[in-house]
Amino acid sequence: MKHYLNLFLIILFSIVLFSCNGTEKKQSEVVKLPAIDENTETELIVWGWNVAAKALEETAKTFNEKYPKIKITVQEFGGAGQLYKKAGVVLSSGQGVPDIMQLESDYVQTYAETYPQYFLDLKSLAPKDIDIKVDPSKVSTSYDTEGKLVSIAWDSGPVVVFYRADLFKEAGIDPNSITTYDEYIAAGKKFQEKFPNIKFLGNMFIQDDGVWRNLMVQNNTYYLNRNGEVTISSPAAVESTKVLRSFLDEGIMANTVNWDGSIRANKSGEVATYISGAWWAGTIKDQMPEMKGKWAIMPMPAYSKGGVRASSHGGSTLTITASDPIKQAAAWAFIEHSLLNVDSQLLMYKNYGLFPSYLPVYDDPRFQEADEYFGEGFNQMLGDITKQIPAAIYTSSDYSEIRNICVAAYEAILNNNADIQKTLDDAALQISGATGRKIAK
Repeated sequence: MKHYLNLFLIILFSIVLFSCNGTEKKQSEVVKLPAIDENTETELIVWGWNVAAKALEETAKTFNEKYPKIKITVQEFGGAGQLYKKAGVVLSSGQGVPDIMQLESDYVQTYAETYPQYFLDLKSLAPKDIDIKVDPSKVSTSYDTEGKLVSIAWDSGPVVVFYRADLFKEAGIDPNSITTYDEYIAAGKKFQEKFPNIKFLGNMFIQDDGVWRNLMVQNNTYYLNRNGEVTISSPAAVESTKVLRSFLDEGIMANTVNWDGSIRANKSGEVATYISGAWWAGTIKDQMPEMKGKWAIMPMPAYSKGGVRASSHGGSTLTITASDPIKQAAAWAFIEHSLLNVDSQLLMYKNYGLFPSYLPVYDDPRFQEADEYFGEGFNQMLGDITKQIPAAIYTSSDYSEIRNICVAAYEAILNNNADIQKTLDDAALQISGATGRKIAK
């Protein structure tokens, strides 16, 4: 009897201790940093990739007008993958850790939960209304599972349908008449009667589940729900997958294979529409300058009349990984200047195509000006869609493993005509077995 009593007390103590620890973890730490001014002298090492790194070099120039003695050194990586590869090494060893690190929104929690000691809690530094001043789909991915605000949203990826306005006109298709996916498919068939050698939609079938994720987020679902349960086989995920598969079954979707293939197909006129994030506009402008005036955008079709016509694809954040208090204070000042500043966000959008996550930008007259390539209303449509994006995305430290399983299911469904329900059920079981996560009921 004494044995069982002792066991009971141990279990009870453990529960109480765990509960206390859990409560403590959910309390965001108040971070007090030293004040900085024009005489503060330090250097910040910032990691970013491609045009994002170049954009930070631009905001560093205006930042130095106020803080001339804070040197900003931006280390540019060829892509996110290269940065992540090096990040894994330096964060594991603790050697060579930068002061500010760019992370894709989908991977914030992966790094913050794996290496929590490096990611400063920004909650007490950020404006109190930050959660309503940024893209709503980015809010949840900016926090770790313990409630720490570990990143500030930078650029967003509101999803739209890019379409060939010139070909739509020639085919007699009014984009405003396409409000549901049934209408989209019907328009695609009509289009291909006029242009039998052009597929209505282009999509990558290999190692890129972007359109599939777009459809799921629009349908307010994702790989996991807010409780960390597996939802890839949920009714909403199955419905989203059926819509994607219907594009193929109805004969309106072409396999553009990969990134380079997609650019080639859009540039050469092999496809008439492309569902992607706002950042695809920058690719079009860069790769297809001769097609100015031929491309336009419209909102995603809804699942049913009056339904949601918004989703998110991509976008990144900035995190503070510095350990020195002076560097942390300088890093916060730089992030605030770059990401929570209308002028800086407009500069990065105009020069580098990084669509702002900071909502006050959308009210600025400069933002509302006509786009030189796409024309009137382009920016306003993207801004309106961003405000409507469902906050469905939930990621975690095991996100890469989960996504790999989901991508394999996606490829089987598109490339091998695998049964949708069975394939997604199997994927859910595989994720549950690999991660220990429950499958949502």
